Parts: sequence; structure tokens; C-alpha cells
Amino acid sequence: MKKMMIVVALVAMSATAAFAQFSYGVKGGLNLSSVSNMDEEGVDVKMKPSFYLGAFAEYKVNDFFGVSPELVYSRQGVAAEYTDEVKVKLKYRLNYLNVPVLAKFYVLEGLSVDLGPQFGFLLNSKQYVKVGGEDETEDLEGVKGFDFSVGMGLTYNFDQFFVQGRYNLGLTDIWKDNEGDKARNNVIQFGVGYRF
Repeated sequence: MKKMMIVVALVAMSATAAFAQFSYGVKGGLNLSSVSNMDEEGVDVKMKPSFYLGAFAEYKVNDFFGVSPELVYSRQGVAAEYTDEVKVKLKYRLNYLNVPVLAKFYVLEGLSVDLGPQFGFLLNSKQYVKVGGEDETEDLEGVKGFDFSVGMGLTYNFDQFFVQGRYNLGLTDIWKDNEGDKARNNVIQFGVGYRF
């Protein structure tokens, strides 16, 4: 009977310890996004500011390593200006549901280096054009529905709150029938989060 109680106690303690290593929460912040290889002669390409919102989970294997899958709504794209008799302002908005799966290496107490793949699923895409004083909005055709990138960044934890900076480097061409240089998503993110 004593042995059985000891085994039950050990299993309960192990389960509690494992659960204590698991956390989840919400996050959000600023996106500064661009698309590579859009800078033709006479075209001024700019980063497009927007936002991201999402949820995450983290399992800390030990004090030095953890794994964190996320589910993030991310507004991305690029802005550009050029002159063709009149000034033309162009903006692509690409809205993704991104699924990063990050390895977290804790190099100092509370500070982790984050690295891993990100799988992006295009929700919709729009093109905004301003010529002179006239605005025009239409669906942006020819964008691939899937985007693969690598996320890399830093997270610093303050108890339940944390601050985060990340760079998502796109590896796939976003255009379906692109015969030129690959156009890849590039996104810089600054944000905050809360662990429940």
C-alpha cells in the first residue's frame, strides 16, 4: 500500500511539475513590412506599418530551452511611390494567418533567443492606388495562398508580461507566376504579450 501511495504521489508531482512548465497567453504589436525586389528604377519602396494580434503557448523543457507554437493574424504588405506624369502611390495589403513554431533558448534569466519556421496562410489581399487626388481599391490577384518564412528574435519576460522583437524572413515567392526575381515577405515586429 505504501509503495502504491508513493507511486501515485510521484506521478502527481511529475504531472504538476510538467503543467507548471506550460503557459499560454496573448500578444500583439506593430508590423513594419515590405516585399523584396520591388525597387525598380524610379520607384520609391517603403515599409508599410500595420499590426499583428495572436495567441501563443509555451512548454519549457527546462530552464534553458522551450518550444512555443503561435497563431497570429498579421497585416503585411508594402508601399511604393513613383511618378508617371503625376505622382502615384501604391499600397499592397496582404493579410495572413501565421503559425510560427519557435525554439526558445534562454540565454539569461527572463531573456530568450527565439528561432523557428513560420507557416503563413493568405486570408486576403488588396491593392490601393492613389493617382493625383483619386483613390482606387481592388482585390490583388496572383498572390500565392501559402508563405514560408523563418522567424528570429528576442523576448524579455517581466513575470506575466513580456516584450518582444522579431524579424520574419520570407523564403518563398509571394507571386504565382513570377518570372523575375523572387518577391519575398520581410516583416519586423515589435510587441508585448501577457501570460495567463
